[in-house]
Amino acid sequence: MKPRSAYRNVDLPAMMQVDQCWTKKYLPTVMLWARSYEDIWTIPDEVLLLHAQLIFNAVYKELNITLVHGGVVHSLTAQCISEWWSNFGLTGIVIILDFLTRNSDCDPVELAKSLLVDYTFLFEDPDKPSPLTTYRSPFVLQLLGTAHLNAINGYVEVPELDTHMFATRGMSRVIAVSAAAVSLI
Repeated sequence: MKPRSAYRNVDLPAMMQVDQCWTKKYLPTVMLWARSYEDIWTIPDEVLLLHAQLIFNAVYKELNITLVHGGVVHSLTAQCISEWWSNFGLTGIVIILDFLTRNSDCDPVELAKSLLVDYTFLFEDPDKPSPLTTYRSPFVLQLLGTAHLNAINGYVEVPELDTHMFATRGMSRVIAVSAAAVSLI
């Protein structure tokens, strides 16, 4: 075994890398599950290992591999979740900077400050904030689509986890993460 951060995708068994199944099916399913976990920022290793095994079994039906704590699959899964979290902040920065630079008729600092007043950046129309349009802002929607929906594209149905329910409901945590990422920028 290597230290957790030393593993790379090339350390995975060759049969797991066929058809990019790791990145196109396994990881999207893990991200879908992770966004539903009650504390999205702190997933205990034993919880991650249990759910990673269920996802692994659904994605790699032909493989009979038991995942182990600190092993390549567990370690890479934890790394990818960490990168997914970081991606919210980084993507949020890019979205906001792009918006501020495209509005050259306004001072970027003043524009950013005005969007933070009463959290107007969360509304579809910052000039007309309405509770009915909360979380429909272009910032939140673009961040949600870029950082999350792209990450879960290609997920696999895992009946034991009810991934269909995760995909169709339960977006409140990831929307909150998107809003928080935008507000901290």
